[in-house]
Amino acid sequence: MSKGSIWDWLPTLLAFLAIYATLLIFYRPDLLFSLTTTAGGDTGAHHYPAQYLIQELLPNFRLTGWAPGWYAGMPMLTFYFPFPFLLIAILDWFIPYQIAFKIVTVLGVFALPATVYAMGRLWRVRRPFPVLAAVFALAFLLMESYSIYGANILSTLAGEFGYMLSFALVFLFLGTMYRGMEKPGFNMLFVLNCLILMALTLSHIVTTIVLVCLVPGLLLVNRRWRSLGYLASVGAVGFCLTAFWSLPFAANLKWTAHMAWNQLDSIKDLLPTAILPVAALGLIGIAYAVARKERRLLPLAWITFVTLVLFWVMPDGRLWNARILPFFYISLHLWAAYGAAWLIRPFMVMIRDLFRLRGVTARRIYVPVVAVVVGAILVITSTTAAGWIKWNYSGYEGKPAWSQYKEINDFFDTLTPGRVMIEHSGGSGDAGNIDAFGTPRAFEIIPYWTRLDTMEGTLMEASYTAAFHFINQAELSDKPSRAIIGVDYPNLDVPRGITHLQLMNIPYLLTHSEVVTEQVMADPRTELLAEFGVYNIFRISGSSGYVEVMKNEPVALKVEAGEWRDIANAWYLEESALDVPMVWDRGEDALSGFVNITPDQATSPPIAPINTEGHVTNERLENEKLTFDTTAVGEPHWVKISYFPNWHVEGAEGPFLASPSMMMVIPTQSHVTLYYGRTAANTVGQVLEVLAWALLLGLTIWRIVLWRRRRCLAGAVEGSAPPLEDLGDEGLVTDPTTGGTPPDDGEPPRD
Repeated sequence: MSKGSIWDWLPTLLAFLAIYATLLIFYRPDLLFSLTTTAGGDTGAHHYPAQYLIQELLPNFRLTGWAPGWYAGMPMLTFYFPFPFLLIAILDWFIPYQIAFKIVTVLGVFALPATVYAMGRLWRVRRPFPVLAAVFALAFLLMESYSIYGANILSTLAGEFGYMLSFALVFLFLGTMYRGMEKPGFNMLFVLNCLILMALTLSHIVTTIVLVCLVPGLLLVNRRWRSLGYLASVGAVGFCLTAFWSLPFAANLKWTAHMAWNQLDSIKDLLPTAILPVAALGLIGIAYAVARKERRLLPLAWITFVTLVLFWVMPDGRLWNARILPFFYISLHLWAAYGAAWLIRPFMVMIRDLFRLRGVTARRIYVPVVAVVVGAILVITSTTAAGWIKWNYSGYEGKPAWSQYKEINDFFDTLTPGRVMIEHSGGSGDAGNIDAFGTPRAFEIIPYWTRLDTMEGTLMEASYTAAFHFINQAELSDKPSRAIIGVDYPNLDVPRGITHLQLMNIPYLLTHSEVVTEQVMADPRTELLAEFGVYNIFRISGSSGYVEVMKNEPVALKVEAGEWRDIANAWYLEESALDVPMVWDRGEDALSGFVNITPDQATSPPIAPINTEGHVTNERLENEKLTFDTTAVGEPHWVKISYFPNWHVEGAEGPFLASPSMMMVIPTQSHVTLYYGRTAANTVGQVLEVLAWALLLGLTIWRIVLWRRRRCLAGAVEGSAPPLEDLGDEGLVTDPTTGGTPPDDGEPPRD
């Protein structure tokens, strides 16, 4: 590298040094590389999915499956995003799990400045915009006006590390796609674009949905049919790479908790006070871009416009418009970066007058100075990030209450395996403040620490049973969370709550509030097993096991899948109806003998006792398999495991959806096996995935062969070999207007 080249790149290197030095002030290496189990928010409960993938799924060459540890069983990583957990698993082969987990949870944060810089370079926007974009991405990361929408540090600490990683990859993808659409072709850049699209899709679905709306903005610059065809080809192959996951996701979405979000709708939600200075500088950047007729930033204008429109027009439903706001916010920061590029001129005048430096020197120090100033301002003004980072990465083991938390889990591990119900903690004002252990979700990872399962897990939207669990929680908690929006929740009702625990085969209950503990102790169906300060562990008697012969004939209900939950909710809250299960009738012959009811009859179904002395024996539960013997062949059996279409049965008819969210089978022989298998969506998705990988592998081999032939030919003709053209026919950094490399980011924009 020549001396001039070194000086050209030095401002960029110094700016990135300032960016990552700032991040490391917050993310202390002694915390990131300590052997503690990450705590805090949802993050502290993601250990169970990570552990389950490492110990159960990957050894069976799978990324998704059935996990019994949450919500009476749930499809693990079927409705959540496997790629970040796969990265954890890969790192776990080489470094301790605790450090692997921490690295992946910060990966998106550290990647974002680099990916927006890469996007600016790949879009060929004149310097110093690309490196200033990285600097302002740092400012975006440290926004503290929200902590749940995604893509800033606080949201990532709260558990949105998959969103953060996908968000960072979106901007890399927008850059590489820009180049691919300039000269479309089935080259190595095409392969790279497909792989990036796969990774970001498998990291978070919301960012992928937004990306689908943003990518058309690239056509504002590359307005050719070939570019559109290239875009469609990348989208098709990228989808096929994810089809093993995305097809079952789409096919089974009705079996999720289907949250009913109320959308944000105020200007204050859209533009919090803290972002107004950035927005003001962003307006300068927009004006500057318009004045310069900067066509290369048309995709950025599209991002701003589309996210603004989506925020206002999105209807109430599954997708919360707040999750789109990070894209709007970062677009303002990127416009502010372009506005800061305009300020280089007054800066050069000031430096020349104050320090008598030459203009070229002033240009070179501008970006590092901006990076240092922005970093210093962020360090001084940040009030939350550093403390939250320390709380998370000091881990469960670093909390003063660790010894009590460990003692409780050690006791749980001595019990006969079964499900645990936890009274919800209202917060720091409660005597039983579960957050003191590291997160309010600390007991959601009981399956991580012990052999027991717990009824609550972080991935509540992925479980159809979650709504009924939170009804139980409302009945058995002084301060319930009522986490699933749109559910009709009861008030505190301990006796009915215990009845529901018996129904759902939950033998253990942990309480901490005085009002709940007293009522539980007074109930004859409970037995106090242990006390740990304010925490009390009870055994619930009368649980029937995972399978029971129904006492009464079930009633059949013919409704759409989307109607079932509300009807089952009403049935579940009517204690007198609980002995008469409802079964979802889709016209199966096996259900033709049961009485059909209307939705209005769900709370008062007709009672028809089953006269049998049959019973279940030899019940054996594994992760994805349940076997039992029965002497009541031909009678309906209630299986206390969450329903999901992947469940199949041998030796019985079914399984059928039975209220509230469990299964029913009708044995045709004495030995019955239920197992978690495939559906058509799984099979088709896996076939598409294999075809996509075969296509990319074949394309890669073909490009390598072509390169070797060109190299051999060039060597034979000229006696020397040309450089490898591995990322396209022009490479990633070639300026087609000059045939050379675009100016580096230390040079100011030219008029």
